[in-house]
Amino acid sequence: MRARVRRWLARVRALPRRAKAALAAAVVLAVVAVLLVVVPGGSGGGDGGERSDDGEVETGELTTTSTTLRTGDLEVDAPDGWQAIPLPSFEVGLAVPPGWEAVKLSPEGLEALSNASPAVPGFVENAHAAAAEGGILYAAGQDAAGRISDLVLRGAPGTGVTDTAGLERYATELAARRQGEPRVEVVEGAPRPTVRLRFQLAGEGDEGVVAEGTELLVLGPRDIVWSLTVTSEDASIHDDLVDAVARTLTFPGE
Repeated sequence: MRARVRRWLARVRALPRRAKAALAAAVVLAVVAVLLVVVPGGSGGGDGGERSDDGEVETGELTTTSTTLRTGDLEVDAPDGWQAIPLPSFEVGLAVPPGWEAVKLSPEGLEALSNASPAVPGFVENAHAAAAEGGILYAAGQDAAGRISDLVLRGAPGTGVTDTAGLERYATELAARRQGEPRVEVVEGAPRPTVRLRFQLAGEGDEGVVAEGTELLVLGPRDIVWSLTVTSEDASIHDDLVDAVARTLTFPGE
């Protein structure tokens, strides 16, 4: 156990500065935030280890670390070149930009990472941190300049949130647990009650801000609050990236 901890710490020290900041933020939220775990509807056994008819685990088209589940009755309207990731047992789906790597944060998905070599630095560590924080999906991409953007999808049932005002209060409570000066904004004109929680990731020492962050909170069917957290090292593309991914967020029958 101690040897594994030492290896993990060594890998964390080798991460890029944004990845280390994101990992630190995830650990803090895992300790102080309400655990965000979705209880799937229906009688199925969940999304862990979806397999094709021949028994093989289905993988995405982009990389061996990407996981694409069978669509079932949930179709994600993805832009050209994007990878659709339906999660029918959780009654949600979305799509990620071209070239991104993604992993379902099930025990099978995390186990597969131990034998994978993701191209995005810090992917494995951040995926495990996202899982510890209650995430069900982690995805990340790196541009030509080496700047990383990533996302984590979570869901929280039983929050008592039923409308936009309640969602805004819920986001304000989450904002109080973040460092810095996070901002809560109601998204007007969204198809479902939606709130943005904007924040920044600070680096070590005098590094200052190393990434922009947005946690988009959406009130989904059955009053589940869905959390889509996106961070970007390239501040110039951050808002457009959040909006583009948010437009792909899909619920059954919608």
